[in-house]
Amino acid sequence: MVAERVRAQIMAKVGGLVEGILGWWMGGEKDKPFYAVEHKGAEVGREFARQVVEALVEASGPGFCGARHVDAQGVERAFKGYAEKTYQTLLGPVSVRSALYYRKGTEPETVYPARRRFGLGDGDYSPGLEEAVVLAGVDDVYRKGLKLVNRLTGARVSVHKAETTVASWGAQAKARVAADLKRPQTPQARVAATRPVPGRRMCTTTDGTSVRTTAGWRDAKLVGIYTFDEKGQKKDLVAYAATLHYGENYGDLAWWLMERTGASRAEPLVWLGDGAPWIRNQQQFLAPHAVSIVDFYHAADRLWKAGRALHPQAEREAKRWSQRWIRNLYKGKVQALIKELHSRAAPFGPPPPQCAEDDPRKVLADAPRYFVNNADRMAYAKYRALGYPIGSGVAESACRHLVGVRMKRTASMEWAEESAEAMLQLRCLSASEYWDEFWGLDKLWQIIHARAA
Repeated sequence: MVAERVRAQIMAKVGGLVEGILGWWMGGEKDKPFYAVEHKGAEVGREFARQVVEALVEASGPGFCGARHVDAQGVERAFKGYAEKTYQTLLGPVSVRSALYYRKGTEPETVYPARRRFGLGDGDYSPGLEEAVVLAGVDDVYRKGLKLVNRLTGARVSVHKAETTVASWGAQAKARVAADLKRPQTPQARVAATRPVPGRRMCTTTDGTSVRTTAGWRDAKLVGIYTFDEKGQKKDLVAYAATLHYGENYGDLAWWLMERTGASRAEPLVWLGDGAPWIRNQQQFLAPHAVSIVDFYHAADRLWKAGRALHPQAEREAKRWSQRWIRNLYKGKVQALIKELHSRAAPFGPPPPQCAEDDPRKVLADAPRYFVNNADRMAYAKYRALGYPIGSGVAESACRHLVGVRMKRTASMEWAEESAEAMLQLRCLSASEYWDEFWGLDKLWQIIHARAA
């Protein structure tokens, strides 16, 4: 009976929509351009779908369950009447009528069973429209992203609304990661989560970049994880995570990503970085068993700078010296390189206090120290023979395309710290291609694509 009633309501509305678009087609300008036809058709299609959704929601009932409602925690609330709320959706405004149950002093005090059944919250936007706004805002500056969303949905989402929605979803993302990390595990599950899987070849690569906030420049620390083949080449998409709160969140965030991707069980696991102490500290804390490698190209850059410091007036000599020792480094001759750097730096003497970073004396004093501190992670000939990656370009690229492209578009772009953190969380999720899985939308898309009985 319900299905028949809903079908009759929908069919009655279809007739009016068809008459409306035919009247538009026949009236006004005779030869209407296709652009106008397709957008008018989309407008009518949205209105038809909106009315279908509203009819289905109405047919589902307001969620009345008697004089009392008992929630999953056993809290009892009293029926106080009905409340209607209009949500802005991908299809236009849709009204939802729900029974209202209330008890003072509880959290929450008021419960709306019909809204809860549909996964609707207290905000004005439906989950689908919120997601569209978030994806658009994460991908491009708000004004540009919203232009497309508003054009395709007929909505009128403001920049302010997009900013607050992105901030809310970013905070939810961070909370979900924290909840995942606190999820209780049995001893057996804990052991299984870290038991190595031979042949699972994975690389964790880390780097950092700066973001301008209202409180000043802050460091964004990133981690990327991918599988690699026997030649050290990246095989699949990279999974990313990032945060501005290094001391509070980075270790937990990196471990969460390692567990999600299976890197916590990889054998071998390569850990690539630029030689910064914070990267080595994280590797030793999270994965002491990993093969720690200093990015070859960062090390080579040190030698280019050393070459220019040795021969500031002779570009050809500087290039010849740098290329020679980069080749030796590539072959794993680190100790010979350190000896060469010490002997070359000695005649220049120690750098004076507070000298410029590019002062030849400082460059030549820092270079041997850098290679001494990282020598045990520079066996590049051995790594190449084992088929390990030796370049951290994945993390460096992420600093540009995940952070720079969206968060440093102009020199004057400035973020509230909470907004910057939210944007980092969401851009990493979007780029990692597990957006649907993270938010539980993969199950909803299965429902969407299910065939009618």
